[in-house]
Amino acid sequence: MSGEMEQVHPTRQELVRLRRRIALAESLVNIIKKDLEALMRTLFDLVKELQTYRDNMYKNLDEAYSTFTKSELIVGSRTIESASLTALPIKYDVHEEKKIGVIGIQFHSLKLIRAKEASPRLNLMDTPIELDTASLKIQQGLENIVGLAEIESSIRVLLDVIALKNRQLNRLEHKVLPNLSKTINYIELILEETERQDSIRVRVLQRKRKERASKS
Repeated sequence: MSGEMEQVHPTRQELVRLRRRIALAESLVNIIKKDLEALMRTLFDLVKELQTYRDNMYKNLDEAYSTFTKSELIVGSRTIESASLTALPIKYDVHEEKKIGVIGIQFHSLKLIRAKEASPRLNLMDTPIELDTASLKIQQGLENIVGLAEIESSIRVLLDVIALKNRQLNRLEHKVLPNLSKTINYIELILEETERQDSIRVRVLQRKRKERASKS
């Protein structure tokens, strides 16, 4: 720090400039703290939402399995196997787009898209309604899986931004502001010493003038 102090110009103009910088740094600290509060609130909300999606996913898949097992008990596994060989495949896609969230951060928005079917996949005359219900529950489970992926992606983005904000805050609070304060104190001491020496010099000159005046 002493090497840095030697490069500082201890002038009134420099003191004003540094005071403006420290005011700017303090305002940045306040802004970053408010951003961190908003980010943490959003993070906690997403964690709660994540658990909801996870619970719903397990519930949907459990219901799908139970309903599928029930359909096997009704018509037999051979009938179900035969229906699976003739059933039309379901085509899914995941639509992705950007959305703006807290403090202007961009997040990924994911949505499960199911292609329209030209005809029913299963012949309800030959298969029980439980089989179609199981398929619907599986689709709901897939929708929750996509929702989980979206939330987990948002959480990772939030954690990265929070880490960046914390680094910025630590640098301002533990490096920039202390260094500015030390430099300001150094300049104030130099200016005070200079004023004190000037004051002494003025008093000496005044005394000498008085002495010369009294002799004359």
